[in-house]
Amino acid sequence: MASASSRELGLDRRGPRSARGAFTIVELMIVIAIIVIAFLAMSHTLVSSMQLTSVNKESALATDGLRDMVETLQGVEDFGSVYKLYNDNPLDDPGIAGSAPGSGFAVQGLQAVDGDPDGLVGEIVFPTVGTDLLENVAMPELGMPHDLNGDGLIDGAPRNDNYRILPVLLRLRWKGSGLERSMVIRTLLADR
Repeated sequence: MASASSRELGLDRRGPRSARGAFTIVELMIVIAIIVIAFLAMSHTLVSSMQLTSVNKESALATDGLRDMVETLQGVEDFGSVYKLYNDNPLDDPGIAGSAPGSGFAVQGLQAVDGDPDGLVGEIVFPTVGTDLLENVAMPELGMPHDLNGDGLIDGAPRNDNYRILPVLLRLRWKGSGLERSMVIRTLLADR
């Protein structure tokens, strides 16, 4: 008995022509959905990366600005005039009233918060009440109360002219990438 070939029986090992070389619509839709999801994930990652780069740049500018201001304060030749030069009272400025830099400062590349009256991003804060630099001020963020003139006592007498150490808080507030940002640094200046 002769065996019938698979071709004679109508069986083709390659299968029907339509299943061999083409995708079904369902398979095509699945592939398109996967590509769209991958594209959306990639674009979200790219946007997030660009925002993070902007935030990092602002943070670097803020850090540099604070460091520069600390160096400026430390570099004042007459240590006894630091408070008068950088407080917010123009009447005690050395020389001509209103000629000192004051308590506000700019940082190049940072934009002041909307509604800021002086348009400056930086602020220098000393342990004061009114216009007086005091030892007995309760300002834990500056390590106060603290003996500023080195006499071993903490009292309520103004130390505008006779401090030996000077606690300083430098604060930045700026309009960053879509929101208000801030940075603070505390330091202690000492007479050399």
